[in-house]
Amino acid sequence: MKIRRVYNSWIPKLLKVNAITLYPFILFTRSVDGIKKYRKDPEQLFKHEYIHIEQVRRLGWFKFYFSYLVENSKTGYRNNKYEIEAYNRQTEPFNEEEEAAFNKDFGL
Repeated sequence: MKIRRVYNSWIPKLLKVNAITLYPFILFTRSVDGIKKYRKDPEQLFKHEYIHIEQVRRLGWFKFYFSYLVENSKTGYRNNKYEIEAYNRQTEPFNEEEEAAFNKDFGL
């Protein structure tokens, strides 16, 4: 399924996060220019959200979101195993899909 990226979204703003993945959408709080201006590491934010896409693809939509919410309620955001994986892997190089999307959006 094609991943759609939405910039300047009200949903992550409401949740007070930089971005959120609601498969097949990645919703970002800021515009591309805003991300470039306010983040020194836009690649890591982008990669972090694509890791959540990978997690959804690996587990399936329902299982991922159900277990994510259960895990979050038990451990909190920073100790959630899905967030730990995403934070630990967000500095990995982009795969082809991620690199093409990032280069398209960020004009590289």
